[in-house]
Amino acid sequence: MKKKATVVSYVMQKGGVAKTTTGKNSAEILGKEYKVLAIDNDQNADFTDSFTSKKLIEKNGSKTLYDVYIKGASINDVKIKITDNIDLVPSSIMLANVDIELSSRMSREFVLRKAIQEVIYDYDYIIIDCSPTLSMTTINALVASDYTVYVTQLEYFSMQGLTQLQKTVDMVKEVNTELKDIGLILTMADSTNHVKDVLDELESTGYNILGTIDRSTIVRDAIMAKQAVFQFDSNHKTAKQYEEFVNNLVKEIEKNNG
Repeated sequence: MKKKATVVSYVMQKGGVAKTTTGKNSAEILGKEYKVLAIDNDQNADFTDSFTSKKLIEKNGSKTLYDVYIKGASINDVKIKITDNIDLVPSSIMLANVDIELSSRMSREFVLRKAIQEVIYDYDYIIIDCSPTLSMTTINALVASDYTVYVTQLEYFSMQGLTQLQKTVDMVKEVNTELKDIGLILTMADSTNHVKDVLDELESTGYNILGTIDRSTIVRDAIMAKQAVFQFDSNHKTAKQYEEFVNNLVKEIEKNNG
């Protein structure tokens, strides 16, 4: 019997925490052996830009996730083939209008879930990169997901964001009872005392820490080249850290899926 895809949302209620970079690296690493659908659920379209050109998509008037939310387009009509194993549902600035345009619609938090159900047997993993706000698009992603990964920068304000986000995720669990927070990936680690203090605090919260990524310029360089870190420099420590994170994520999912 064909297996359903596992849907994972990468969320954090704060920008600049390497959420999109983590989504990109996860999709590319998983894409080495699994069928992956990458969904850009953020109006900034940086996830889109990490695979292709968001400017080109807007210039060509290509369909985007906005068309799925508002015009009832199918994911099959919108997706772009990136590699043999990776497809992308691109985003655009139009996604900023979704909250207003969905405001009067019934069951508005289920739009993305319904769209994903049409392609759920075509992939092994569906990775959703969410906006850094708790908007209707983020709620849709959480309702559509099996798991959330909290992308947490090792600094004090991310801790506050994590607390707020947890409250939202717990509320969504009343609607999507299958949703599980599978763990954290900690980004921009360095050897300062501040980072050590935040790390100690996070470890004491009982969250499952799936990986830690060091602060490094190679992350930005790889993204500029539209590559994952392992594609840019497979021997770099950061490439190995992302590989370790994805391995831990897959193990955790397999354990949960029994």
